[in-house]
Amino acid sequence: MQIPDKYQPVMLEALQDLLYKVSLDLSAMKGQPLTKERKQLTRKQTDIEELQHLLMLNRK
Repeated sequence: MQIPDKYQPVMLEALQDLLYKVSLDLSAMKGQPLTKERKQLTRKQTDIEELQHLLMLNRK
């Protein structure tokens, strides 16, 4: 997938904001059992981090 250079900073910022939101949600669940929702949020967090990494590699 190619993302034009002019959109990459906006995409990175949006991913950072989403990652922050997911981190807050996960933080609220800290110490609780590993529920289906918590597993999904953890996977979502990993996916967002991977996307950020791909975008950063694409910028170079």
